[in-house]
Amino acid sequence: MGKLLHTSKVKVHKEAGKNKIKRAEIEGFPGAVRMGVHGGIAQYFKLSPDEPMVSTLDYIVAAVGGCMTGTVAGALEARGVSATPDKLQVEAEGRIEDVDGKMILTGIKLRYHLKVPKDKRASVERALEHHEGLCAASESVRRGITVEWESDIQEEAESEAGKPAAVHGHD
Repeated sequence: MGKLLHTSKVKVHKEAGKNKIKRAEIEGFPGAVRMGVHGGIAQYFKLSPDEPMVSTLDYIVAAVGGCMTGTVAGALEARGVSATPDKLQVEAEGRIEDVDGKMILTGIKLRYHLKVPKDKRASVERALEHHEGLCAASESVRRGITVEWESDIQEEAESEAGKPAAVHGHD
């Protein structure tokens, strides 16, 4: 293992009464990120959402795309090449497949659209050959992120009808 630099803390909950819509609150930042299903993902779950939303897998693709864009932009700027939106545009595409009955993000492909001065082309090509190893999101996905979980289950008292009973505390 490496040296701990930061612990990202996120609270997630499912919205009441909504199909597959979750809210994620990232510690230290206001508001929540909403995520749900759309397109082929909704079809996979046999849903027709009233409110199609960005999926959790879309966020993974966006995270890798955002990190790779920042990494390549930094490499360009270090070589005196502009990385403004009119000079660098990036498209990230995630391939989501049914693998053995499970929905899996199997690949992410990036397409860089660059406008560079002729005398900088060779330098830019070298930067592109090496930039991915500097992207934390891409390296994390490529190496396989360890996912662990634990649970804290609390039983509620039930009434005779099978519904949770009101529990009253005493002073």
